[in-house]
Amino acid sequence: MNRLASNLDCIRGSVSFSLAICFCLLAACSSEKKSPQAAEESVVIVADAPVETAGSEKTVPPQNVRQNTPQPEKTPATSSTAAPETSKPDQTIYRPSDQRPVHNNQRLELLGIHCYESPRLKLYTDIDPKIAVTLPAVIDQAYASLADYFGPLPPDREGTEFQVTGYIMQNRALFREAGVILDSLPAIVNGRHQGAQFWMDAQSQPYYLKHLMLHEYTHCYSMIMGDIGAPVWYLEGIAESMATHTTDADGKIHLNVMPHNKNDFGGLGRITLIEDAVEQAPPRSIQEIMQFHPANFLYNNEEYAWSWALCQFFDKHPVYGSPFRELAQHMHGDGFSKKIQEMLGDDYAKVNDDWMLFARNLQPGYDFQNAAVTFASGESLRPDSSATAVVNSQKGWQSSGIHVEQGIVYEVSATGRFTLAQKPKPWESTADGISFQYFKGQPLGRLIMMIQPDPDMKLTHPNSILKEYPLGAHASWMAPVSGTVYFRLNDAWNSLADNRGEVEVTLQRKSKPTTGDDSDR
Repeated sequence: MNRLASNLDCIRGSVSFSLAICFCLLAACSSEKKSPQAAEESVVIVADAPVETAGSEKTVPPQNVRQNTPQPEKTPATSSTAAPETSKPDQTIYRPSDQRPVHNNQRLELLGIHCYESPRLKLYTDIDPKIAVTLPAVIDQAYASLADYFGPLPPDREGTEFQVTGYIMQNRALFREAGVILDSLPAIVNGRHQGAQFWMDAQSQPYYLKHLMLHEYTHCYSMIMGDIGAPVWYLEGIAESMATHTTDADGKIHLNVMPHNKNDFGGLGRITLIEDAVEQAPPRSIQEIMQFHPANFLYNNEEYAWSWALCQFFDKHPVYGSPFRELAQHMHGDGFSKKIQEMLGDDYAKVNDDWMLFARNLQPGYDFQNAAVTFASGESLRPDSSATAVVNSQKGWQSSGIHVEQGIVYEVSATGRFTLAQKPKPWESTADGISFQYFKGQPLGRLIMMIQPDPDMKLTHPNSILKEYPLGAHASWMAPVSGTVYFRLNDAWNSLADNRGEVEVTLQRKSKPTTGDDSDR
């Protein structure tokens, strides 16, 4: 009932109201906006912490941080009578000064915690040294991709390079004994970041160990400037997206990829969570996801999955991809809300239909380019008249350009042959499909129909766009709702690119209106 009510609210309008709720400032569940505090450690050398009291916004730069800022040169006056110049305040934007604690590495080693350092990561961990020694190089590679996506970080006043301190913990008790887990840090479930530091548990799956490390590092990089105005679904979803990675034959790390299978992404499970969820209920709407609260993410991986999926949908969509990636430059202040409203436009219902179809059909290797839907309203047929549409075997849902009316009987016939796959040899098919290979219970290549309902129909049939009707080469059916007909030739959503050919579909209106069908309510 709650899901239906949410959909009805979306359709009835007031998109700006719902978006205003979505874009409220929300802190990520694994992300904190407060300035990092120095760890309390009796025999660990700690950088002098800024003097900070409740309600105070002033900070004093640490005294034992590297100071590399060059001294300003004195410029001689051009004339003894020249009027003194009025000094202007420094308008340069700086990132926060490096306030990370400086640890006594010898003492930590006695506890079993070893340090592995590279230009972009100082890692303290008690995991297998053979694994630990490889991790800083992963971050060094990822840094360039983060700078490209979110933009380069400004310098700090001391002129130091940006580096993060990370703690990967097999035995948390050791790190608590060492005093490197901040008392001010909220509870760590799997990972947590604060400023230029992160803490995370060791992971049994090699892939997910790197994934979680990249997730937390993304938070450190993208949120180091503070004043975060982006909502929690974006903060967690984009960190999940950037952390989803592959390593090529040359050892190069590639971030923000769509998993092409499940075996190479051990421990991730985001696609599986979505698949299991949509087997039980319709996908969550865009509005539902955008209203996630930080508390939703505690001990709940499904919210991470939905946030990741929505970011992937926008990031790789041929229409929304470019404006979505611009959001990474507007995470601070109130710019994010304005930019995402510009991206979504005035037709929330169309964007949500697009998203619902993607979420319903998500699978490893999903082909964003060929599966993308171009919505185009159809025109109604007169009684006993017909129209034709061409259906490309390489594409996903395609508008027929034909509008059907609820309760009217229509006949469909399809002619033509096409090929599915090319290796080991092309599989030739008609609109009836190939009976020796199936996808989602239907023969590969079979002509499938769905109807995008008219706006008023969505009030009583909110999920009808998710209903699929297998037709084959010949079929007669009564329209369950009024709307535009879309066709596709059945194939896996990761296997469209190697198809070739098309069929011509003729749709004929046959009878007068009868009682409507409520089967998809």
